[in-house]
Amino acid sequence: MSGWLETDDEKIIAEINEAMIETSRSDDVGATGSRFNSKFEDKIYKVSVIALLDKRALDYIEKRRMKDKKGDVNLILNLSVKSIENRAVISQLQELNPAEMEKMGLKSIDVDIGSKRTSGWGIMVGTSIPDSKFYHRRSNQWILSGSSNPVFLAVKEQRLRISLDGDKAIRSSDWIHDYAPKLELGEYFVIEIPKGTETIKKAWDYIEKAEECFRIWDTKGAFANCREAGSLLNDIIKDKYRNNPTIKKWHKAIAKFESLASLDLHTEEIKGQKPEGEVKVGKSDTEHILIVTKALIKYAEELLKEGG
Repeated sequence: MSGWLETDDEKIIAEINEAMIETSRSDDVGATGSRFNSKFEDKIYKVSVIALLDKRALDYIEKRRMKDKKGDVNLILNLSVKSIENRAVISQLQELNPAEMEKMGLKSIDVDIGSKRTSGWGIMVGTSIPDSKFYHRRSNQWILSGSSNPVFLAVKEQRLRISLDGDKAIRSSDWIHDYAPKLELGEYFVIEIPKGTETIKKAWDYIEKAEECFRIWDTKGAFANCREAGSLLNDIIKDKYRNNPTIKKWHKAIAKFESLASLDLHTEEIKGQKPEGEVKVGKSDTEHILIVTKALIKYAEELLKEGG
């Protein structure tokens, strides 16, 4: 068994080979039609396969995982299974004993083989009766055929394509807690903040759009949607509280958020400060704004509940 491993966009990331756990193995292939049939019954062939993933492959899996809405790992196994099919059939030969030969008017004969004369030859007859019904005075009394043709063994190759997605996918939680540490991808921290009743649904809609942008590495789109969510929240809170003490707390939260949310949209402000090197906005920056925006929405919803 061999093959290759693909991601859900059909990119080959690793070769698959059979894991040789046993040091030695021997399986007999026998012809049918004899008392030994029971020794050659079909067996389930159990095998483990292994795929060696290098850093590039793991990075690509992580990239595809981030594009999945649930963060699951979806892979495809392409396997080539080679097997030997036995087509050999044995026909039984039975030697006639002297009494049977006499009834048929036959007798033992001498046979010329070259210049030698050999005695003691008998007559063999073919039968379709299983050889277990007979007592043999001689061994090796089988005639081998390929079941109506001269082919005794056939090598078969079967292609299997197994999608490890949906119910068979590697779940995000399993990848984070079990796979990533062992594959030296680093450890994750998971923040669980109850969403509540999503009273400001439009703000959560902006988050969903921002996450879709993040999955295709559109950082500007992610930042823009987060900023729109913040602007919406600010209008709602200001309209409700105006000069209430609650608005003072909100002003501090939204001021810091607006500064952060403008990062990828106004990089020229940073450039104007003439830092050394290029201004880059990457994955970590986008993760940061997504987490902060979700927390801000939850905070705004709690403030609205406080005011009744």
